[in-house]
Amino acid sequence: MLTRKTLFSVAAIAVPVAVFAVTAMTEPGNNGSMVPVATELIIANETASESVSQESVRQIAGASIPVSAPPAKAAASELNAPESSIVVEAFTEPYRDISVAASEMGTLSEVRVVEGAIVKQGAILAVMDDAILRASLEVARRSMNAEGLLKSAQADLDMKIKEQEKLKQLRERDHASQQEVDRIQTEIRIAEARLLSVKEDLEVKQLESRRIESQLKQRQVIAPMDGVISELSREAGEFVSPSDPTIARLVQLDPLLIVFSVPLSQRNEVEKDQVIELKLGTDQVRAEGIIEYVSPTSDTSNSSVRVKVRLPNSAHQHQSGERAIFVMEHSAENSTPTALPAPETTKPEKSVPAAETVNITPKGSSGTPGKSTTVAVRN
Repeated sequence: MLTRKTLFSVAAIAVPVAVFAVTAMTEPGNNGSMVPVATELIIANETASESVSQESVRQIAGASIPVSAPPAKAAASELNAPESSIVVEAFTEPYRDISVAASEMGTLSEVRVVEGAIVKQGAILAVMDDAILRASLEVARRSMNAEGLLKSAQADLDMKIKEQEKLKQLRERDHASQQEVDRIQTEIRIAEARLLSVKEDLEVKQLESRRIESQLKQRQVIAPMDGVISELSREAGEFVSPSDPTIARLVQLDPLLIVFSVPLSQRNEVEKDQVIELKLGTDQVRAEGIIEYVSPTSDTSNSSVRVKVRLPNSAHQHQSGERAIFVMEHSAENSTPTALPAPETTKPEKSVPAAETVNITPKGSSGTPGKSTTVAVRN
């Protein structure tokens, strides 16, 4: 059974340890660890207490020391490329991507394609409501083919010409006056002008018919190139406004286009019409592409040059949006010198403040002072 003297001895040692531990944990840089407490406390126990010892304090402090995990290893490179090569990545995309729009506003009466359909240039994709224009075209064609006025004007002119011939004969025999001859000549000129006016009206009606036919074509949405319908934006019966006239999205997948950002140091390694080897997709299928454009200017944000590569895709074996890898051999001439590592700077060791000695003298059960315990505390 513990005596009162033993309890006072334990309290004389435990209380300072707890106070100094809390003080050390609140100091900046300790991160709540008990290690500074174990290293900064020097306990000189002169009472040789049987219940508490320096060894037990060290064991308690050491039990809270965290064990750091070993650093993880870096993932292996997924490309079997030489270390001296430069790998440039991009993604395949349609060679041409066009938003096909209606040229006029109105109601969409018919959509003749579906998503995924392969169309040829000039194919009709959709038709706008054109009932009024078709009626106007019919009227123009009837007016254009009307020959009544033309025949009437021609007959009147022929009659005036015959009458002039008769008057000339009569004038030769003095059976007609010169005034009558002049009158018939004037009537002939009027008949010729009337015939010309009728012909001009017919030509205008022909032009009107052609204009309406052109308007009817404008009501049709035509494919501007060979390609695939990747998206339909409208359905039959919807209204097409000038602010949003898009009907469908048409993409050209043969060939495909790849835009690489080549480092500026490798600018002289690529040129137009150069055939390069590519790796496509997750399986890294090998394919050949043709460089069709090298930008004459560089992007200052990342010190790169834009390079467009054309990828033949006649059999549609490649998909748009696939990952494309271009491995470039690093040229020693274009390599930039490696920067020298900065010299290591040795941080000055933090000076350890001198320990401050505190004497703690507990009182015995009879009120007489017991043996003192000296505790060294670092400020």
